[in-house]
Amino acid sequence: MVSARYALPLGEMRLLFTVMSKVQPNDTKMTVYRIPVAEFADFLGVAKGSAYEEMKKITHSIVTRYVEIKSPGRLVQTTWMAQAEYVDGTGMVDVQLSEAMIPFLLNLKSNFTQYKLTMLLSFKSQYTLRLYMLLKQKRDHNPYAKTYDFELSELRKVLGVSIEAIPRQDKFDKPQAAMELYSEYPDFKRRVLETAKKELSAKADISFEYDEIRHGRRVASISFRVFPIQRPELFLQQPLTPAQTTLPGLDSDLDLVATLLSFVPEAHRAKKAVRATIEAAEQQQGFDYVKRNILYSNAHASKNYAGYLSGALAIDYGHDWEIEQQQAAKTAAPAAPPAVTLADLNNLINEIKALQQQSKAQGSAELWQQAELLKAEFAQKREMYDAANADKEDEAEA
Repeated sequence: MVSARYALPLGEMRLLFTVMSKVQPNDTKMTVYRIPVAEFADFLGVAKGSAYEEMKKITHSIVTRYVEIKSPGRLVQTTWMAQAEYVDGTGMVDVQLSEAMIPFLLNLKSNFTQYKLTMLLSFKSQYTLRLYMLLKQKRDHNPYAKTYDFELSELRKVLGVSIEAIPRQDKFDKPQAAMELYSEYPDFKRRVLETAKKELSAKADISFEYDEIRHGRRVASISFRVFPIQRPELFLQQPLTPAQTTLPGLDSDLDLVATLLSFVPEAHRAKKAVRATIEAAEQQQGFDYVKRNILYSNAHASKNYAGYLSGALAIDYGHDWEIEQQQAAKTAAPAAPPAVTLADLNNLINEIKALQQQSKAQGSAELWQQAELLKAEFAQKREMYDAANADKEDEAEA
């Protein structure tokens, strides 16, 4: 199952592992796994008040998700879950797995302690989780290998970045369109490999270095060197609580939510629904993901900004738009650029984040003050950027 081809967003993967932790050897397709929605909200990173609706979205999606599992002489095509049932007033969701999935999940569970399952649930990137499982499997099966090599095209499929089309078989089926996420290798390297490497180094019992194997100028394969990390907390006698899944001594948000809110039009910044949506999405998908969808919503939302932003964050409307913006910037004539560019603002954001993280890690008030000064500079440049672009919009309307 580790090598199966599937694409699950992080929230759905967390739900799957939560259910997996409850699977028992004698379970059947009729076994019901009861999950308290309020408790799962901690792993989703959403306010408990909105957890019920968020959970409904996740279960609605995962019961239609297709997975293909290959083994010698055998191919299983199935869905993850058979159904999810909500009973009013209980605060619970009752989940039933597809019968074909139970033996795979039971076998997978036997390789992870409850504490390591908590570690998996703490990952903020779905690619961190997938790559961890893949490298862990390879290392456990062949611990003396110096490297584990994957063709890039196959690695993309296994990680759910390259998604094959699945046609509709009947009127009840949900077809799946072919998709290529992060089709440019530099984007794949930054958003998948480097993100996973950083997160595993901070939280997991293994991490990795990697080499790019090229055919000419093209990266054809990735060669991973996997090494263990001793983490005593993974062998505690009591399961970890959700509050213990972040690094000790570091705040979980590092003021990122406040920074993201600065991108939101002023008329909507104080809305609780907007803030809650941004907080949840930042914890699940990361800063850059949320930022591009805020900017996309700013450019496209005409009515009900909060609802439009929620939809953009759920489906990643801003992904293709961001690529188009980048390509347009490359081909645009360099004459008469704005005094402040979006790249300038992005660079400032990255500097602020880096200083905040260093300040937290080193306990340095001086570094934090530098970050505060940059935040003031960012606010000024943001006003200049907004004013310049407002002038352009007025000219276009005229």
